[in-house]
Amino acid sequence: MSRQRFGVSGDQGSATILWLSALMVCLVFAVVGFALTEFASARARVAAAADLSALAAAGRPWLSDGCQQAAEIAKANDARLRSCRIDGTEVDVEVDGRARGILASVAGAAGKSPPLIVVSARAGQRESEP
Repeated sequence: MSRQRFGVSGDQGSATILWLSALMVCLVFAVVGFALTEFASARARVAAAADLSALAAAGRPWLSDGCQQAAEIAKANDARLRSCRIDGTEVDVEVDGRARGILASVAGAAGKSPPLIVVSARAGQRESEP
C-alpha cells in the first residue's frame, strides 16, 4: 500500500528561502550604503580641515609661521598637512586623513590600512586691479 500525503506540495518552504534571500540582498545594500556615507563624511571632514588650514595660513601672510599654523589646524581636525606653499598672499595646502568607522574596520580585518583621503585647498586675497 502506498501512503498519500495530502496538502503537501514540492514547493513547501520556498517562500522562506525567497524571503531570506531578499532580506540578505537588502542587508548588503544597507551595509554598502552605510560605508559610502561614512566615506563621504570622512572626505568632507578632510576637505574642511584643508579649507581651515589654508585660511589659517592665509591669515598670517606676513609672518613666517603660516604653514606651522596650517599644520596645527589640520592636526586639530584629525588630518595631516602634506604640503604648504605661501606665495605672497595666496596659500596652497594639501591635507590628508584616513577614513573611519566601518571602512576602517573592514580594512583592518583585511590587514590593510584605512583609505587615505587627500584634499587640496587654496586661500588668499585677490590682488587689486589698477
